Amino acid sequence: MSYLSYPRINFGGRFFTDPSTVNNDPTHYEVNNTVPSPWQNPNGLHRFQLQDCNIVSTIGKDGESQDPIVGLPFITTDKPSAAKIADIDVYQQGVPTIYGMEVSIPISEGISLTGLIDPAVLNQLWWVSVLATRSWEDADYQMDSFGGDMNASGVYQSVIRVPAATWPSDAVSPVLAELKSRTLEENGNYLLSIRFVVDGYRNVPEDKKYQTGRITGSLGPVYANEPLYSPGVRMLSGRTQDKSDPWNWPMFNTCPFTVDQERKLLIIDLANGICRQTAGGPPVQLGDLTAWIKPASGAPILIGEVDYTEFFFNSYSQIAQIPITADQINILGSSTLSLEMSRTDIGPAEIFKEDITQTNIEVEVRPVRLTGKPGNIATTRVYVSKFSKPLVGKQLSVDIVSVQGNTPGATVPPTNPGNTPQAFGAIEASVSASDANGFATVTIVVLKDPGYRTPQLDGQLYFLNLYDSEGSVPVSTNQSAMISCLVWSNYKINENPSWPEIQEIFAGYVKLFPGMTEKINLIDYKSFEVFAKNPPWEHIYGKQKPAPLGIDSGAIGFFMTRDFNDTRYMPVTRDMSPEKTMTVLHYIKNLQSGSATAPNPQES
Repeated sequence: MSYLSYPRINFGGRFFTDPSTVNNDPTHYEVNNTVPSPWQNPNGLHRFQLQDCNIVSTIGKDGESQDPIVGLPFITTDKPSAAKIADIDVYQQGVPTIYGMEVSIPISEGISLTGLIDPAVLNQLWWVSVLATRSWEDADYQMDSFGGDMNASGVYQSVIRVPAATWPSDAVSPVLAELKSRTLEENGNYLLSIRFVVDGYRNVPEDKKYQTGRITGSLGPVYANEPLYSPGVRMLSGRTQDKSDPWNWPMFNTCPFTVDQERKLLIIDLANGICRQTAGGPPVQLGDLTAWIKPASGAPILIGEVDYTEFFFNSYSQIAQIPITADQINILGSSTLSLEMSRTDIGPAEIFKEDITQTNIEVEVRPVRLTGKPGNIATTRVYVSKFSKPLVGKQLSVDIVSVQGNTPGATVPPTNPGNTPQAFGAIEASVSASDANGFATVTIVVLKDPGYRTPQLDGQLYFLNLYDSEGSVPVSTNQSAMISCLVWSNYKINENPSWPEIQEIFAGYVKLFPGMTEKINLIDYKSFEVFAKNPPWEHIYGKQKPAPLGIDSGAIGFFMTRDFNDTRYMPVTRDMSPEKTMTVLHYIKNLQSGSATAPNPQES
């Protein structure tokens, strides 16, 4: 939540990413589909990098400040290699996670603010953030001729961990000095809140900005006992709209907002909420945009005008600060906030409205991977609040959905079958009552082997929807309150695997990630043998911690034993079960010791 506080550092520019999209089609996981269609970018390497990003403004207690860091670059360090982005599953492409993203503000020679971001997950994704050019109907070229990615927008929120020993001197920047004094220090690191919005991704190869999109973001302090990966504040919802409405009626999404009682400010994050005129372009013209308090009884109360312009987006990450009186703060403490436009020709004037009857539910880590051995457990936290205050002792409920092609939120056509009958009843989930800080724990337990969807699509996918026990089971999926859980099949570790078993484990990866296969063909025995034995780790990669089974040489073993958030982790998609990984490592160990069975000529 604290990126909405102060001091706030705003940045903007472009991002680059090149995920392979061959794995976006469930039919490509069929064994007999040996030549899958290339989709948009078959040779992609799943990198995520900032391009041409700069610090555009700094906001202090009393408003904008002219700090020396304004105008400086905001970069990704690409250490030890470029950050990686990956989906949790082909049926859930709406929560891509960025791993190992290290960012930096280089200030001068040898001085920078540099830190590693915790894995960041996309949230509040919407596919209609660009005004249609024909109609909102899906049949009309998905609203325009550019494809869904260019019409999409979403937000990432996470934490940057900056080593305390490397934090720049207070004399370098007043804003950084104040930020250090107001943020949380943990395990030798200062924690910073980061939120960034991405949109306008260019996925057409002929576009000169191919594989890039627009990014705007903000840094702020982190406070104790607050959610780290979600806003944890009040939320405005975009007006209800149907795709049968006129093409020129813009769509709207969700906007977090909070009230700073100390500074008497209403602070609204509009960056992922207003429809754009063009992909990565200016917001739709709304006329004047005003904020209103709507009490349960009595007349609406005008707070003031809200800046939403393109200049405001580029300069302040479209986080608006509107003065509010003490009386208005008191009334808003139990009343609805509403935003209205002055235009009357593009639909109802009220374009954002808070639903104060709803409990705010935000899962901290929403993608969960779990091994399918009965009895295995995974947990995640959920923050429960209302009117920006944590709810204590609140009991939520959880609804488990076995994902099919027609499941709301599934990212494939309804004609795809999705989970198999074996998936049903394979897991159970419970949620504790919320504690004194508003956090509850969700516990997921494997009851039986979930099995495979296909031999090359391991495990099953579940959506776990959290909802207020006093309400009804949600009909539509609330992204912030939904856990995406991939449960791998129960695979027994083989300490003496044959080469055909190793080939079978890697067959899908070789087919679906040709960019990786160009570097190492993992189902070709000669290639595998060379890179399973060479090079010695310390000689190439420097001194390393001992790996499982004592392996200390071979590129394949090195990359497969990196930390999950390490940018060098293999496979980059992070969808190989730990048991299969250990089976591969046993084969590597046997190769290195000379005890592995050599394949028959027809197997190699």
